[in-house]
Amino acid sequence: MSASARVMVFIDGSNVFWGLKNYRTTMGPLAIDYAKLVSLVSGPRQVRGSHYYCSQPAVPSEGQTKFIDMLRQSGISVTAKTLKMRRDSSGQLRAVEKGVDVALVTDLLSFAWEMAYDDAVLVSGDADYTGAVEKVKSKGRMVDVVAWRESLSRELKLVASKVVYIDDIVDKIRLVESTSSSSSSASSPVSRPSARP
Repeated sequence: MSASARVMVFIDGSNVFWGLKNYRTTMGPLAIDYAKLVSLVSGPRQVRGSHYYCSQPAVPSEGQTKFIDMLRQSGISVTAKTLKMRRDSSGQLRAVEKGVDVALVTDLLSFAWEMAYDDAVLVSGDADYTGAVEKVKSKGRMVDVVAWRESLSRELKLVASKVVYIDDIVDKIRLVESTSSSSSSASSPVSRPSARP
């Protein structure tokens, strides 16, 4: 890992959230400081951008708005797609996430083709990113994958240049709340889709 290498970080907010929810069930409370996460996974490389991708209702809650504001104040670019309402097999209306993975892949590929980074860090364990990671690597770029141990797909693990498990770095990326900050802002998800596409 060269200190002169340029790195971009791409965070799949939904994937991180569901892993965080599972972690809390067994290990207890945890809120992630995304600025610390970006810094840690970037290492000595020059950070050329960090991007967070998520979905949210048409009218976000106050906690969701605060969370997005906190990310932006940390220098993290946010792409938020509106949740879509769909009927499930029982006829119930459900909120579903649409377009988030596509937005992340589009940026991952386009920035690689524009030679905006030397290395990418993908914070997700979703197998859907496997093809995009392979394509970026074919351009001579490195792609590190940072994911929860339980959610890292075998396919993505096999194509990653390097794998870091969030479970192993939680103490280094834990959000330490100040007395003036809202405890809900860092731990609230931007989206809670009741169904995934």
